[in-house]
Amino acid sequence: MKTHLYIIALIASLLMVACTSSGQKEKDVLKTIHVEVDNIRTDVKLSEFAEARIIPLPTSDDLLIGNISRIRTSEKSICISDGNGIYRFSHSGEFLGKIEKKGQGPDEYARISDFVMAEDGNVWILPNGKASLMLYSWENRLMKEIKIESSYSSTIYRMGDQLVLNNGSFITDHNKHTLQVVDLNTGEATQHFLPIDEYKAKYLYMLETNNFQPGETDTVCYFNMAHNDTIYQVTPHTCQAYKTFDWGGKNIPTDFYHQDFMDIMAFNENLSDGKIFGIYFQLHSDNHQWVGYTQKGKGVYSAILPQEGDASIVSQEILLDDLEGFPISIAGAGWEENKFVTGYNEIVFILQPMDILDYIEEHAPDAMDDVKKKIQYTSDDQNPVLMMVNLK
Repeated sequence: MKTHLYIIALIASLLMVACTSSGQKEKDVLKTIHVEVDNIRTDVKLSEFAEARIIPLPTSDDLLIGNISRIRTSEKSICISDGNGIYRFSHSGEFLGKIEKKGQGPDEYARISDFVMAEDGNVWILPNGKASLMLYSWENRLMKEIKIESSYSSTIYRMGDQLVLNNGSFITDHNKHTLQVVDLNTGEATQHFLPIDEYKAKYLYMLETNNFQPGETDTVCYFNMAHNDTIYQVTPHTCQAYKTFDWGGKNIPTDFYHQDFMDIMAFNENLSDGKIFGIYFQLHSDNHQWVGYTQKGKGVYSAILPQEGDASIVSQEILLDDLEGFPISIAGAGWEENKFVTGYNEIVFILQPMDILDYIEEHAPDAMDDVKKKIQYTSDDQNPVLMMVNLK
């Protein structure tokens, strides 16, 4: 009898250890990153934490790109959308082709909200105001169309044969900020909705192109939003809080999200100056993390965080060594985007040639000829220059 009791007690203790370990493991999933936000510098050079290369885009009468709304990269090419079409370039900047089917026909789109490259090299387009996903070849043929539930999806991300859609919208009250997953082979929603925190989600829609960040594999991505301090890890079947940021006690209090504000404008108006929110982008390497955020009343910043060791660096601008200290802004210009996360450790900045030359003329006129060669300057109407950046 005593032996039986001993065995039962042993099993119970093992179960308790297992449950505790499981609970601890679950608890440890959500990482907290502490950022020293007061360590602000104005002299941060890109070479301190990243490597970069400049890719001038060719310009011709038939190749004039408007305001860039999305960039995607692969091992073979760089694809750029200006909302009207998609342009494909080699990694050296050579023009390779274009998709342009703008119109009102059944195989056309009014405007491109977002796009991703398919595994076979074709392109999935999310058209603006049309509840569809449209697959195009580089011969400008519509290969396939999948009907989706919402015509207000703003950004998409492909994980293998699955496509994740961000359904947050400021146009309608359909603003649950839920993620919908679509099987690209069958067209079915394999996991109908992946929910975000219901209180935070109410105020978290944002026309932000970097909502989705690539993961370590093609079956994982990360999702972040303006007005939130949490990054979510997304798979085709799950959405879990993965990482949260502690902005030195300046985070938006949890109970603030529970208030019933009329809209995002009222949310912002009632938020105290100095509170920090965001995540506009994030990058990772073995040595660094790089994350963008907003501090109300002060602007948009980025923090460069070592994986271990020294304190974080915070800056609003990053100085480019190869362009005589020309500063790139983290905020962008109005609604126009100037940065696109294209890989787990890669971000692309859009540089305007005339902005560069104006800066050089004022700050380093002796370097003008050298800079013109680097950006392959041809005229004032030149297409933008890409700055491909990888963390060290």
